[in-house]
Amino acid sequence: MKTLVLCVDRDDDLGVKAGIHGPVIGREENLKAVIALGLADPEEVDTNTILSGLQLYDDLVKRGMDAEIATISGDIHVGFQSDLILSNQLENVLEVVKPSRAILVSDGAEDESIYPVISSRIKIDSVKRVYVKQSRSIEGTYYMIAKTLRDVKMRRKWIVPISTLLILWSLFTLLTITDIIKIPSSMALGVLGIVLGLYLIGWAYQWASFMRQRIFRAKRAIRQGSLTIPFAIVALVLFVVGVLVGYDMATVYREGLLPNERSLAISILLFASGVAWFFVFGVFVYESGKSVTAFLQTGKIKWSFIVMMVSVLATGFIIQGAVDAMEFFVWKSQADLVVIFAEMITGILIAIFSSFLYASLRNEAARAEDAAEGA
Repeated sequence: MKTLVLCVDRDDDLGVKAGIHGPVIGREENLKAVIALGLADPEEVDTNTILSGLQLYDDLVKRGMDAEIATISGDIHVGFQSDLILSNQLENVLEVVKPSRAILVSDGAEDESIYPVISSRIKIDSVKRVYVKQSRSIEGTYYMIAKTLRDVKMRRKWIVPISTLLILWSLFTLLTITDIIKIPSSMALGVLGIVLGLYLIGWAYQWASFMRQRIFRAKRAIRQGSLTIPFAIVALVLFVVGVLVGYDMATVYREGLLPNERSLAISILLFASGVAWFFVFGVFVYESGKSVTAFLQTGKIKWSFIVMMVSVLATGFIIQGAVDAMEFFVWKSQADLVVIFAEMITGILIAIFSSFLYASLRNEAARAEDAAEGA
């Protein structure tokens, strides 16, 4: 019976950092791959995973067992896409090696989440988890934390949820101010929390580099006489006005309600009701600017813009209908059920029309392309 030592790199560090794409089959190929990954990033934990797999493979061979080693790698977008790639690579490995059983080598729970996929195709006798030893000193702990926070994946995994909770807590603090004496301190904490939360999210998603790119594109668009910038400014004004109107409805209008009706859920619904259409029209204006600019530059109308704007309009009706429905059922507002149903049905019908329009335009483009190839 042949035993397969299977190393799993679910987030494709091997491909991203070393430029080696799986599957990697055989001891020599895996040794070359781990050296390349180690040179690209000596502190990458997947380097230790493959080395541990090589050690296990050598131990099995010394015992006289028929064994083979392989490494499969997924995709940087961990989830369905990476697991599909891993499944295809696993099928390839099983077809080439033809093992009877396997030993899974991984560096943690993220890689081991692919276990059901592997076990459905081959018997797994053992799972070996690789732990990387770290310094026990305070300096070593600080270095480990700093190194982890410099990893983009880890920042998005931990910092973004914490930042989101901080922003929501701060918003709720601002929305629930009732005592005039406590307004300055409560607003200070709320504003501080929002700013800190936005900063942490921006740091996690590297908004600084993103903003530099957007500023460069904006300067180039201005030099080229693009109309996107004026439309984008109008859209930004609509967004800001929408937020102000939503905040006004969630605070001022809320004061006119009965004391037993002044709940956080009602404040959120009032805010959403005030914001919804301003955001919809803001997106509508911005996409209109991109469409007009594309038409002036190419002389052609991009139908995808029209389809997208129709979809945005449908989204606006559906969101407004959903908000009105929740207001009606949460605090028995004066909203008319007929109007609510009309908003929802209108949004659904517009969305269906958008889908048919997209399919029709796509088929028309395919026919035009076939005719051009035939000519």
